[in-house]
Amino acid sequence: MNRKMYQWISELVRHQPEQTTERAWSAIGQAVRERYQCGQHRNNKLHFTSQDKFALRSDIKKELGIDPFETHQLPDSRLQIAEYHDNEKLAKNPASHNHVLVNSPSGMLNLNGRHIQLHTDVVPAAGMLCLSSEIKHIDHSALVVVENLSIMACCNVLKIPTQLNNALWIYRGDYKSGAKIDACHALLKRFGNDKEIIVFSDMDPKGLEIALTIDNARYWLGPEPSAWRDCLTSKVASRSGYDSQGVAMNYLLKQQETGYLSDPFKELISLLKTERSSYRQEHMSAHNIPLALLAIKL
Repeated sequence: MNRKMYQWISELVRHQPEQTTERAWSAIGQAVRERYQCGQHRNNKLHFTSQDKFALRSDIKKELGIDPFETHQLPDSRLQIAEYHDNEKLAKNPASHNHVLVNSPSGMLNLNGRHIQLHTDVVPAAGMLCLSSEIKHIDHSALVVVENLSIMACCNVLKIPTQLNNALWIYRGDYKSGAKIDACHALLKRFGNDKEIIVFSDMDPKGLEIALTIDNARYWLGPEPSAWRDCLTSKVASRSGYDSQGVAMNYLLKQQETGYLSDPFKELISLLKTERSSYRQEHMSAHNIPLALLAIKL
């Protein structure tokens, strides 16, 4: 049993339950027929009588404790699946699908009406990994979305504008660590309209593309404009990093022509194109580069 098989069975038993149903032959249909010993295979078609569907429905109810006629899809959560089945991985969502990593340079998280102290001298931390859906209230006026995981642990030592010291820093997420991209976006969707959204990313085409595609983002956080050229021409700047981001660069150039980007943001895009170089967040931190806010749009 897997999610696709369950959904196939659910669609079958829900379709005209008192009549015979004909389906084109398919691997999943044949697997259902063999597993539950029901239906007939004739002329490259699968036929299920009303008795077949009733028996199939009964078998699934015995196996999972779920009626496929009433429940079209298996539960999304592994904990919910575990109530019915020995294989919790049948769930739609991975165990970490709802996890976000949050931090603050101040060392204090103000969430759900509580003050949570994070930074200590005992165990340095990248923040707190929590359930996005359980964050009901955020008492931070600004949210900083961070591209790279390694930066989350050093947000309190970066040379940032003073107004960001009390901001909530949120890791953008990825497909490998415990924090997920979808969970970050879900949090921004719920709170973004009432907060100042800032994107802190690499100074490269992909980083700027992220800044342009985060809903409600008004500012990009990166090196001060006076340091742009020095960063992009330094010995730690990456030429290969730029060359591998042609698709993102083409996206930026198209956005540059729309007329809604701020002049400084367009200047940064032009400089990236000219220097054909990129400068990553880790180098901003390692070389103590002063950071500033840059308006993204007019």
